[in-house]
Amino acid sequence: MNLPLLQSLLEQKSQELNLFSAGDRLKIGEKHLPDSLAVLEFWMVKKGAQGMDVGTGGGLPGLALAVSCPEVKFTLVDAREKKMKAVQQMIEALKLKNASTLVGRLEELGHEKKYRERFDFVTARALAALPVLLEYSSSFLKVGGHLYAWKGPEYLEELTTSQRAQAELGLLYRDSFIYSLAGSEERVILRFEKVKSLSASYPRRVGVPSAKPL
Repeated sequence: MNLPLLQSLLEQKSQELNLFSAGDRLKIGEKHLPDSLAVLEFWMVKKGAQGMDVGTGGGLPGLALAVSCPEVKFTLVDAREKKMKAVQQMIEALKLKNASTLVGRLEELGHEKKYRERFDFVTARALAALPVLLEYSSSFLKVGGHLYAWKGPEYLEELTTSQRAQAELGLLYRDSFIYSLAGSEERVILRFEKVKSLSASYPRRVGVPSAKPL
């Protein structure tokens, strides 16, 4: 695995383009990479699976998982073209054959035939409140696919507020993996399963899921 090179690239690109805050830039190796890889102890992903990392930002957790799982394909998505250009450069530097980038708004991409309900799993690290995240993610997942959502200590409250969204979007909470990073607060990754095809009315138009969560 080429995780040391990935860490070096993340630090370099972050300094050039501010992919991470100054404080977070110093914690890539001790915090962000271990946090990204924690899902490997928990997920149900088979060889040959295709996944989407939504709101990938500076490339995590998608790049770390692509480096660690060469037999799984990853599409890293974000609306910010500058960041995705940097992520593509890191993919090329790492010579990753199992990772690609996609620039666009999730609400729009979720209605495109080549992406809609085509993925075995979705990953999302600190992207949005659960009701919003579920609406983004359900459009990309096949029935039977899984969402892995990184959350902080407030996850129980978010699970409660997401009940309506889970039922409406057919993306139901199944279980969670709780862990701690060195010197940090408790973390959790929640797993949701897609149990029915998504209504054509979802996701709603750009900005609506976050402005009016289910």
